[in-house]
Amino acid sequence: MVLVFGMQIVSKRPLIFLLLLGAFLYFANLGGPSIYILDEAKNAGCAREMMDRGNLVVPTFNGELRTDKPPLHYYFMMMSYNVFGVSAWGARFFSAIAGLLLIALIYVQVGRIVNERVGFYSALVMLSSIQLTIQFHLAVPDPYLILCISWCLLSFFRGFHDQPGQLWWMYVAAALGFLTKGPIAIVMTGLIVVTYLIITKQLTLASLKRLKLLPGVLLFCAIALPWYVAVGNATHGEWLRGFFIGHNLERYTSTMEGHGAFPLAPFVILFAALLPFSVFIVQAVRLAWRERTEKPFLLFCLVVGLAFGIFFSFSRTVLPSYPAPAIPFLAIVLGYFLYTLTQSHNFSKTGLTASLSVHLFIAIALLIGGIIALQQEKELKDLLPVVWIFLPLSIGALLGWYFYRQGKIGAFIYSWAAGWMLVVVLFFYVAYPAIDGKNPVSRSMPALVGTYADRQIVSFHLFNPAYAFNLKKVVEVYHTPAALDSLAKGHNKVVVITRAQYLEELPKDIPLKIIYRSKDLFESSETVLMAN
Repeated sequence: MVLVFGMQIVSKRPLIFLLLLGAFLYFANLGGPSIYILDEAKNAGCAREMMDRGNLVVPTFNGELRTDKPPLHYYFMMMSYNVFGVSAWGARFFSAIAGLLLIALIYVQVGRIVNERVGFYSALVMLSSIQLTIQFHLAVPDPYLILCISWCLLSFFRGFHDQPGQLWWMYVAAALGFLTKGPIAIVMTGLIVVTYLIITKQLTLASLKRLKLLPGVLLFCAIALPWYVAVGNATHGEWLRGFFIGHNLERYTSTMEGHGAFPLAPFVILFAALLPFSVFIVQAVRLAWRERTEKPFLLFCLVVGLAFGIFFSFSRTVLPSYPAPAIPFLAIVLGYFLYTLTQSHNFSKTGLTASLSVHLFIAIALLIGGIIALQQEKELKDLLPVVWIFLPLSIGALLGWYFYRQGKIGAFIYSWAAGWMLVVVLFFYVAYPAIDGKNPVSRSMPALVGTYADRQIVSFHLFNPAYAFNLKKVVEVYHTPAALDSLAKGHNKVVVITRAQYLEELPKDIPLKIIYRSKDLFESSETVLMAN
């Protein structure tokens, strides 16, 4: 009965089906795991501090100016905090909403440019992406950036080709992207638009006039610039220097925070992000290139994918989220390929055997890789049984192979998608909470808010940023052993959060004893708590 009802929704109300499926995925245990990951802790903590200070202009984290990102995601987090409270759910709520909006955007826009079935399969490819589902579970700016860039580029294509009014949305989306993560939003969209116009021999004065450049730029500036001007004035230019020079130019030209990579890493990231259907990427790209004249939209999607891959291949700092805005456009290329498979009645079963074999190999490799990864972390070895969550990948792969051999292409596609979706849901409900419970912040917080609740909590040098968010207050940082020694020998009762590497700097007679010590998960550092 449930299956029949589900198929009726797919056939009669595909957008509703996609949004329900997206909600099931993107809200899966959204507020369950704690805020622990570095970027989440700093972004969520910064939004809390801005809200507490009633300051919508100057971002701070732990009382210090934070120049990492512009404020759009902070604003959404603050709105959520006002409704749901300062919590993991509140910090992540609008990230999941951004995911749902992206699914709707792809289905509707691709449906109008190509057809609804291509829009449906493109959205299904995205919903099958484990990376995207994880991305839309995080309290970071990337979900908003992916949505804004997709909105901007799709509006350009429709506006340039048949709906001029869409161009205004292009500038609005670009401005919001600029308020989300800065120059990357306009550098990449501008690069892609110019490249596409050059390849299609449409870079002419007439084309530039069609883009409404002057009024569009004015609209962009009216939306994007006021906050930048305000934060520049409020910080005497310090935020602008830190962001544009330190977190953009230097991040691109030098390795930061240990996030270096080999030149083709962005393409590997995109392939992994689009699993399972990226095993057909060669066939899909070949098909899109062959039909580029009749369907220039497919060519445009290829340009987007290549632009992000090549641009970040030259970056000295690379994270999995950097090329992520290309995922929806490569999903469209794959979605079109899946659509053609469903329309073909004389397809060659042997033509895709290699791709099916690669998928089965990856499904098995992930199971083995999960075992190895947990064995590398001493604190997580007792969680080895959770790797069973990867079993649906192999089951889905085998079922897909069976349906493919039977010529049931729709069932083949759905079995693959279901396997990967089930794994990511199990990850958020089973594996992630189990792993999160082992992190040193989660394990030590009960003592900080219980036994030591009356103590002044400070830090010596660096400390895990998740403490600031979970304690919901600024943690004063001491940088000299003498200052900390004086505090510990005073009348105040204190708890000091630090890292093991700094213990040797402390005087031997300092009246502090270690009350907690544990290695940070998947890091080389150790968190240490001391009290007098």
